[in-house]
Order: sequence, then structure tokens, then C-alpha cells
Amino acid sequence: MAASVARNGLRVLIGVVIIAALTMTTTAKAGLLGTGSASYCDPTAVKAFAQWGDTANYARLFNGDFEAGSTGWYLGGGARVVSGNEPFFVSGHRTDSHSLLLPAGSSAYSGTVCFAFGDWHLRFVGKNAGSRTGALHVQVIVPSLLGGLLTILDGGNVSGTGTWAPSPRLQLALCNVTSLLGTKAVAFRFTPVGSGAAYQIDDVYLDPWKGT
Repeated sequence: MAASVARNGLRVLIGVVIIAALTMTTTAKAGLLGTGSASYCDPTAVKAFAQWGDTANYARLFNGDFEAGSTGWYLGGGARVVSGNEPFFVSGHRTDSHSLLLPAGSSAYSGTVCFAFGDWHLRFVGKNAGSRTGALHVQVIVPSLLGGLLTILDGGNVSGTGTWAPSPRLQLALCNVTSLLGTKAVAFRFTPVGSGAAYQIDDVYLDPWKGT
């Protein structure tokens, strides 16, 4: 139990460090090498999105199903864990009952997860909970060896309807991939963009995964 509390404290600390770094810079420093280690490495992988024809193996982000509340995430601007699970039960746990609500003006940062250089994809299940013209912006946060911010990369925007659906396979543009050379860990930032934008997300997964 004590070890679990310590790990959770470390994840929150890392999130706070990332937030503090973001207040100092918003420009990506492309091509910098060598990053810090991850606070979480999922040793398992599942074909989480096979029911939509995606047979790739995915590892879930720490508390990516939000069943442990906001543990491992840094939430701001009114972002909060709410009752109501995505209806597909991607995690395989039919008892899951929570998801993350991102109202207008909010953002959420995941804890750092293991990352192996290559053609990565991020997927989750989500729905539009605000303006029909709003979108959900995803950024890749790369922490430095010293615990600060090394670079921020654009993961793109996701648009959706008011019905739960899997996101597309989000990936970096080729021009940004070189910024991940030497990267051992990444975190993700989710932000609704556009007037009145709000989103609800659940079951956040990353592919590929690294278990060391």
C-alpha cells in the first residue's frame, strides 16, 4: 500500500512539473535527444479496438479507464471524472462505470508512460459533449531527464458527435517524429478547442508499448 501511495505521489509530481514547464514555454524544441523515464509501463497488451477492425496491440495508459478517479492525471479548468462509461467496454471490464469530462476551458494531462520510438498510435473512446463545431486537441508531452519539459508535439484534433465512438488512430506527422529520438517516456494533453467545445473520453490506449 505504501509503495502504491508513493508511486501515485510521483505521478502527480510529474504532472505538476509538466504543468509548470508549460507555463514557461509553448514552443517545441525539435530534435533534442535523451528524455526521462516513465512513471508507468503496462506489461500487457490487448487488441482493444479489434471490434472496429483494428488488430494492433495496445497498452492502456495508467488509469486510462478513469475507474480510479483522477489518480495519475492532472486535471484543470473544470475537467473531472464523472459517472457513465463508454458502452463498448473496451477494457473488457463490464463493471467499469466512469469516464473523463472535459468542459470548455479545461485540459487533462496523463501521467508519463513508456514509449518506444517508431510508428506510434493513440486511441480512445469519446463523444462530443458540447458545440457541434468543437474538437478535442491532443498534444504529446516529452519530459526531460531533469524532470522538466523537453518538447511539445502536435497529435492533431479529433471531432465527434454526441454518440460514443472510437477515435481515429492518432499519430505524429513525419516532421515531428525526429523529436522523439531517444525518447523513453511521453505524456498526453487533451484540450477541447473551439467555442463551447466539450468532450468526454474513456479507455485511453497507446501503441506501440514498451515494457522495460
